[in-house]
Amino acid sequence: MPGVEKINHKGKEILYINYQGCKSDEEMIQLMKKAVEIIITDNKEYLQLTDMTNAFATPGYMKEAKKIAQDAPKLAKKRAIVGINSPARVILLKAYNMVIGSENSLKPFSNIEEAKDWLVK
Repeated sequence: MPGVEKINHKGKEILYINYQGCKSDEEMIQLMKKAVEIIITDNKEYLQLTDMTNAFATPGYMKEAKKIAQDAPKLAKKRAIVGINSPARVILLKAYNMVIGSENSLKPFSNIEEAKDWLVK
């Protein structure tokens, strides 16, 4: 089920942004805005896990994601992403990472457990 929540893995807190099952740009954009609200409210470094499994980053979503990413506080220590499992998605991720800069880039993983383990290292 789509949503934004804080999860714990090996004693460390991770901001989990789950886009699984999102059916529209608007739904995905609202989740992204909710994540940014949490980041701004907490105002501290955080670990981020994004799940794009079975969700589609349309041009409308990508446009808004780039804008929000540029305006959001750069507090992420590490950012991981799962669900990037096609050449087209890899290209979109590379373009997104170029826009947000290498210090905030998302590192792709094949599954959630690998991503969580990397985040808490």
